[in-house]
Amino acid sequence: MPAYNHAEFIVEAIESVLAQDFGDLELMVSDDGSSDDTVARARSLRDPRLHVIDNGMNRGAAVVHNELVARARGRYVAVINSDDAWTPGKLSKQVAFLESHPDVWACFGRARFVARGGADIPKESLHFGGVFDAENRSRGAWLRHFFLRGNCLCHPTALLRREVYARLGPYDTRLRQLPDFDMWVRLVKLSAFHIFPDEFIRFRILPGENASSATSANSARIYNEHYFIARRFFDGATADLLREGFSDLLIHPELPTPEHLDIEKAFLFLQPIPGIGPMYRTVALTMLHDLLASETHRSVLACDYDFDDRALHRMASEATAFYLARPDAELARSDARIDPVRRELAAMRASTSWRVTAPLRACMRMLKGQ
Repeated sequence: MPAYNHAEFIVEAIESVLAQDFGDLELMVSDDGSSDDTVARARSLRDPRLHVIDNGMNRGAAVVHNELVARARGRYVAVINSDDAWTPGKLSKQVAFLESHPDVWACFGRARFVARGGADIPKESLHFGGVFDAENRSRGAWLRHFFLRGNCLCHPTALLRREVYARLGPYDTRLRQLPDFDMWVRLVKLSAFHIFPDEFIRFRILPGENASSATSANSARIYNEHYFIARRFFDGATADLLREGFSDLLIHPELPTPEHLDIEKAFLFLQPIPGIGPMYRTVALTMLHDLLASETHRSVLACDYDFDDRALHRMASEATAFYLARPDAELARSDARIDPVRRELAAMRASTSWRVTAPLRACMRMLKGQ
């Protein structure tokens, strides 16, 4: 449990862990430089399983998470925020599942949202209320969900085998908003995980105070961190995993060579995804730019995808995630050129059976000036 300025909630959070009917645990609370009396209130509780660490300075939750994982001695690692509270029976149910499913490396649950005072907040009253109500799916389907829709796993409900961190490494401390999402993207490439339909956490909503609150700073940081993750999103994804999750979106789903696998990963970023589409397009441009530097990839791009340097030039001229001031007349001319493709993509999205090959071919016709 990383803790920071949660003196109002820390006792409830700690007691929700110590009261679990699975009692063979250690609870390590590490304070991340709180300016209130969080540490004093945590230390007021007496239990031999409780260890409170006072770091004295603020360094970020991911740093503290990594230190706590390194200190942990248990077979499994669970996470909880210092302003949340586990529901009764949460831990025993998860431990029993992982003990009986050795092929599953992690499991999660759903969340019950509560206000500062502890009153329930109806999910339908929150624009993100159903985000954690995920269903179980295959690893490939999970990778697709993460790619097209983002995170839907509730971090403070997680129970993970220690092997997860041994194999994947620590949380990326360069990320402030999305280190858990980055971990799940890495995890799904190696192992299955399970989602319980149970509400395992009383997830406290503190507008303007939660690390994920919809402030302008957090929103900008989320977009940029999503870009950092996207650049390596498909690293380590095998051909089998890509076919399992994206076969209907691949131009050559048979993936006959490693070069095809690399190229298909790049073209997936041209999906017309609301909100993050321009950023994904920048990732596609970067990947294709790098692939054209390889003679083997260049040959496959030319022969099987009708894509070369000039196609890259034209793609780079049409849309960007970066701010660009252009004269109104030039902007109007550019919009007029790509509007037909936008309409075609919109029509494809409206269809229940559209495939990526059609919009990609439309984009290629535009890029080649046809």
